[in-house]
Amino acid sequence: MSFPRRPLAAGLALGFTLAFSGLPAWADETAELKKEISDLKTRLNQLERRLSDQEARAAEAPKVVTASGQEIPSWVRDVNLSGFVDASYVYNTQRPKNRANSLRVFDTEANGFQPHALEIVLQKPVSEESRVGFRTDLDFGEDAEVVGAVTTGLGSTTDEVDLQQAYAEALFPVGSGLNVKFGKFVTLHGAEVIESKDNWNFSRSILFGYAIPFTHTGLRMSYQLAPWLSTYFGVNQGWDVVDDNNTGKSLEWQVAATPTEKTFLSVAGMHGPEQANDNRDDRHLLDVVLGYNPTEKLALKLNYDYGQEQDAVSESPGENASWHGVAGYARYQVNDWYALAARAEYFADFDGIRTAVRTNNNVTDLRWWELTLTNEFKVFKDLITRLEYRHDQASDAVFNAGSSTDNSQDTISLEVIYPF
Repeated sequence: MSFPRRPLAAGLALGFTLAFSGLPAWADETAELKKEISDLKTRLNQLERRLSDQEARAAEAPKVVTASGQEIPSWVRDVNLSGFVDASYVYNTQRPKNRANSLRVFDTEANGFQPHALEIVLQKPVSEESRVGFRTDLDFGEDAEVVGAVTTGLGSTTDEVDLQQAYAEALFPVGSGLNVKFGKFVTLHGAEVIESKDNWNFSRSILFGYAIPFTHTGLRMSYQLAPWLSTYFGVNQGWDVVDDNNTGKSLEWQVAATPTEKTFLSVAGMHGPEQANDNRDDRHLLDVVLGYNPTEKLALKLNYDYGQEQDAVSESPGENASWHGVAGYARYQVNDWYALAARAEYFADFDGIRTAVRTNNNVTDLRWWELTLTNEFKVFKDLITRLEYRHDQASDAVFNAGSSTDNSQDTISLEVIYPF
């Protein structure tokens, strides 16, 4: 049987055309794949060289030894040492006979010098390369006495030594990293901190002193959900407690966001029993801090606190106590060596439970506001000085004035800080 030659030739030509029509695309894909493999080999070689260089540097690095010739462990060399020294002089225009500034937190001495603090901080930070660390903050001076006086369980209330923080820390490889602290640490709440050097003003706000706690002892976890969003959750003994005064535990939480480079928002809360031998009546706290930096030199902050405690008014069994306040801050960096800060705030202690102010053995529904202006000068790179004026005004005569009391109080303060 024979076939026509022309149809057969045409069929073969068509078949070869179809078979090889995809060659250019296949060739392009092969070339691209070869290029990617070549790039990966180059990156792998670079990585191997870096690792080799790091190992060589580590081998060549001189060993750190003690005077007796013993090598110091590498983890010790990773520990950071820092701290500061803080002292002040406060002049009270009311010249109180007892030489005490009424209702102040740390600047308590009127018309006299105060050695506030010598703080020494030892810290081994955690990172992906070193996932276990610790921190201790040891304070000496009159500020330590104040913090210790409100903290149950460490020393006496007159000690001028306080272990402000002492915790172990671990960074677990969970998602972006789960940070866990165990021990004693400062609170998540408020727009200010215990260390004066890290605040905009010398004197602490009313909210810092009376609306929120200073420290907690327990467990705290934090996790970064996004580069701009962090979350915190913890279980602890409660407000300023090392040895708990009941068998209940308090819960803390915080959500902190930086939606833009110029904006910061924190919403935090705390809930749990705080009264001695009482696990039933809880104390609740809501703390909100908003920060905004419209320019490189100008910074603004707003802080709001609301607190409530069940069955806390001793004169009225079964009555809940509550308090709330708001504080506004502004700071302007005029130049490298001078900055001006202002703070205005209002605080209402409806049942006198936070300020413990009493008039004729009755609970005082205290309303209190203050205005503070602080000039900060950096005379040297490592020396900070502040000159501050503060006016306090209250609904009752709660401020010492001579040998009596008054509704207002004015102070002028000079502070010197040396950070290291």
